[in-house]
Amino acid sequence: MDSGEKVLILGIGGAGVRIAGAVRALPTAAALTVAAFDTDSEALKHAETLAADARILGNEQWLNGHGTGGDVVKGQRAAAQESERLKELLGGARLAIVAGALGGGTATGGAGVIARVARSLNVPAVFVLEMPFAFEGNARRKTAEDGLRELLGQADAVITLPNDLLFSVLPPETPFAEAFRMADVELAGVIAGVVDILLPGNLLSADFGDLSAVLKNRKSYAAVGVGRGFAEQPGEACRQALASLCDSPFLGGAAKLREADAVLLNLTGGPELSLAEVRRTLESAGAMAGLTARLLAGANVREDFRNQVRLTALAVKFDERDAVDKRVADAAKPARRRRAAASSEGAIQPVLPLAIATSGIFESTAGTVIDGVNFDVPTYHRKQIAIDTGEA
Repeated sequence: MDSGEKVLILGIGGAGVRIAGAVRALPTAAALTVAAFDTDSEALKHAETLAADARILGNEQWLNGHGTGGDVVKGQRAAAQESERLKELLGGARLAIVAGALGGGTATGGAGVIARVARSLNVPAVFVLEMPFAFEGNARRKTAEDGLRELLGQADAVITLPNDLLFSVLPPETPFAEAFRMADVELAGVIAGVVDILLPGNLLSADFGDLSAVLKNRKSYAAVGVGRGFAEQPGEACRQALASLCDSPFLGGAAKLREADAVLLNLTGGPELSLAEVRRTLESAGAMAGLTARLLAGANVREDFRNQVRLTALAVKFDERDAVDKRVADAAKPARRRRAAASSEGAIQPVLPLAIATSGIFESTAGTVIDGVNFDVPTYHRKQIAIDTGEA
């Protein structure tokens, strides 16, 4: 693949290194450029599926390959120190997907640097990031939330995946290491599906602007699912993929699709895949989403997918707190606009025609008079204070 066709998958931090390794192990990864950036030399050494020149050790002269110890500032400095190497890596890419986990130092601090480098090169970048488990504590959660808030203002598109959601559907007896291996493999499949959705020239593709418009500056969480089917008849393979999608360990069932505000779907199959099967499968998967959900669908045909299909779904749910904040802000806009218009026209807010009234039930009693001022009369009456009704 020449530089004009390059699609970069960049893992950042410990989790990102594992995910990048899982992507590289995919049978269809030959067309992808896969690399990893970390400040921990041992983590990079164990990324055996990645070529040596695809492993970038951040700020070795300061950190000695020992990692950041959860220090976000060190993560920022490490990425900034390697900005030239990151530019070389991102240069000429048609699309970049950056994967990792927020809450530590390297990914949380370095993600913003990578976003700025990608933007300077006009490379569309999607960030796929895991959020910490609840048991990891409030401090790590706050670090992740702060990092996400800052990244949202810099990145084209950010997809966050809560670890508690990813692992909640696994059987309790699942070995800890096996759970993470399963998550890495599943996320690798999702990343491959996102690539298929966004790359132009596919049988059916969504525009990157569509994804950016859905996710831009929006705090959201996502559930992911990958369904696979293997059969000589493409119709049967598609039916298998639909069934296994709902059973995908990190989707959380069809309910996640119904609750989503946006759903990304992609179907990849072999040359025998027909337009009718693509339409039938994507319509069936799309029907599982809510009526108001925004759908982005893609389909792709590959020679190496003969007699098999992969159906990828990404169910995105916007943070309700952000939605509430937006409604409050929108409700306040008319009054602010009216006051601003009055100010710009030099208008003076009229004083309401208030008159001093009686003291009510205290009229027949001796008033509280100090220095000639009757304090039984409300202050706004005594001082003729204008009340802002918001209507100018």
